[in-house]
Amino acid sequence: MSRRTVLAGRVGVLSAVLVTGALLAPVAGATEGKVAGTDSAFAISGSGLLRNDRTPSVDDSDGFAEASLAQLKLPLLADLGALNARAGAGQSRASVAALKVGLGLGKPVLTASAVEADCDRGKVSSSLAKAKLGDIPLDVQAPPNTTVKVPGLLSVTLNKQVRHHDGTVTVTAVSINVDNLQTLDLASATCVPAESDGGTTVSDPTPPNGAAPTPTPVPAHLDVTG
Repeated sequence: MSRRTVLAGRVGVLSAVLVTGALLAPVAGATEGKVAGTDSAFAISGSGLLRNDRTPSVDDSDGFAEASLAQLKLPLLADLGALNARAGAGQSRASVAALKVGLGLGKPVLTASAVEADCDRGKVSSSLAKAKLGDIPLDVQAPPNTTVKVPGLLSVTLNKQVRHHDGTVTVTAVSINVDNLQTLDLASATCVPAESDGGTTVSDPTPPNGAAPTPTPVPAHLDVTG
């Protein structure tokens, strides 16, 4: 049996898992969206066949805010520990510890001892600790918008950076896209640049010429087991 056939079968299984998961209610205490022009952060968010609102999620529309969870289990999708988010005064930060992202594929697709995103008055950064995609080690501090692809299955964008129309900037430590069926964002922070800043070097999803920013592709191989 060819690897292409095996991967196609895994995607089919994953689709079934996610469709089943779509019947699950959102995680208690999750919040959705943010007030425009504010500092905000969240530890995890999922969209697609399985939706998980931003959890925990905070913004500073009413002043400095901070939230945390000791652990979060999303059946067949992810097992996370020590989720934190805080925002206020032009700064925001989000982190997740002891994470295992399974996606219903029989073994963890992504593991890390910690991932973190930090936004400080428009200056953004992210970091990973002991992170692996399958058995592939990931950069501790990857360049902005580094994309690692497993052909026919998923892509992972590290240190994803975006500038928004309201002037805020967002950095997401890890953004997973599963064959355009499911996305999962881990550790994301948004902040308002300082008025004295002359701009930011993060990528804009809608530049003047309408072209999308070019990611840095990194080919990868991932064994999955049934």
